Amino acid sequence: MYKALYEALHEALCIEALHEALRIEALHEALRIEALHEALRIEALHEALRIEALREALRMEALHEALHEALREALRIEALREALYWVPAIFPIAPYIATLFFTLSSLHPPYLGRY
Repeated sequence: MYKALYEALHEALCIEALHEALRIEALHEALRIEALHEALRIEALHEALRIEALREALRMEALHEALHEALREALRIEALREALYWVPAIFPIAPYIATLFFTLSSLHPPYLGRY
């Protein structure tokens, strides 16, 4: 009788131990799955950040190019203004320069001959 009771108790303990082991294994598996999900979420966040950083870099490059083009245009406009500023300043003295050029022998190039 004690032997049968002992065997029944032993079997119950073995079954309980197996159930506990299965619960622990299930918890470990759930933790592994949760860890994988977390890793995937972190990887997705990193990828999103990389994409956003690339987009920002492209925006900055586009802005840099636009600013560079605007600066070139401003320099062209400034050069035109400078040219327009100097052209009227030269015109009033141009006849005098021409007169000096054709009358003074020191300014007269030898290959043109004398007039």
